[in-house]
Amino acid sequence: MPFSLALIWDYLLFIGRTNKDARGSKIDSSVLSRLRRWDSRIQVYTSTDKNLTQAFAQLDTLKDKPGLPSAVIEKTAYIYRKAQDNRLVLGRSISAALVAAIYAACREMGIPRTLTEIARKSNVKRKSVAKCYRQLLLELDLMIPMADPVKCITTVANRAKVSEILFPICIEILAM
Repeated sequence: MPFSLALIWDYLLFIGRTNKDARGSKIDSSVLSRLRRWDSRIQVYTSTDKNLTQAFAQLDTLKDKPGLPSAVIEKTAYIYRKAQDNRLVLGRSISAALVAAIYAACREMGIPRTLTEIARKSNVKRKSVAKCYRQLLLELDLMIPMADPVKCITTVANRAKVSEILFPICIEILAM
């Protein structure tokens, strides 16, 4: 039993790869190819939608590299969306703006990560990330608290190859 074009259109929520409608009945492949072509033509994809799609795909791959909690990833997505809305991403690479948003989210949530560390793990040049970060701070009016040096003691002590016995003494010296 042949279906009319309007009836097929009503039953298809989206044009998939199978040649069947929602009921499971076969559809003529020439009709379906026409429907797929028109479906792709009428989709509205603005440049901001494409940019956000690419950015969030990159964020999904980046979230495991520096070992960040999911709250930081959500905050990063929020900061990137704000930057996108304020047109701060124009003329910058998506990767650099995204890594700058990750760094801003880490700083805002008090997670001790350096800009160099995050840039190195995400394979983006530190200089471009720093420029994007400065722009985010100036334009978005982010309230970034001062970094707590006590949270960074472990990293500094490990680089200096200091014994863990001296950690309390280091914290005491910082408190003075």
